[in-house]
Formats: sequence, C-alpha cells, structure tokens
Amino acid sequence: MEDGSGLGGNIPPLANADYLTKHADKIACIIRYGITEPIEVNGKTYTTPMAGVPQLTDVEIANIINYINHEWGNDNGYTTIKQVQTQLENCK
Repeated sequence: MEDGSGLGGNIPPLANADYLTKHADKIACIIRYGITEPIEVNGKTYTTPMAGVPQLTDVEIANIINYINHEWGNDNGYTTIKQVQTQLENCK
C-alpha cells in the first residue's frame, strides 16, 4: 500500500518492518530474483511469493533499498552500490 502497510495477510508491510533490519543482506536478492519461501515480518508469517525484477540495475536496486530504508518510519541506514553488488554475488 502507499503507506507501506502491506495488504492484509497477503503482502507484508514495509513500514517499521523488522525483516528489513534482520535480513538487510538479502534485500537486493529479493528485489532482483523474488522470494518464494515464507517470511516472518513483525511476528506474522507471509506465504505469498514475490516476483523479482531482474531487469533492474544495481543502482536502481540501491535506490529502492534506500527509499524503503527511510520511508514509513524506517531508519535503516544507507546501502551503497557496492553493498548491492556484494549481496547479489551471494544470492542463494
């Protein structure tokens, strides 16, 4: 949703999401390749798969992460392009 609240039990929130901090090293991989396994955000489990966006550049991914990290009450620092590239090299 526009306010980062997610969509009920289907799409997890980005606003004040503990997942962003706990799994900061995986966010670039999720954006590029998606995720199919269940994730837990703020104590709630979400099972809806998220499609990746493989055509995004490393710079675009860094910009998305930095936007998410500073919107909706989040204060998760900044991610560099080098950090994104390292994360993407380590995607499993």
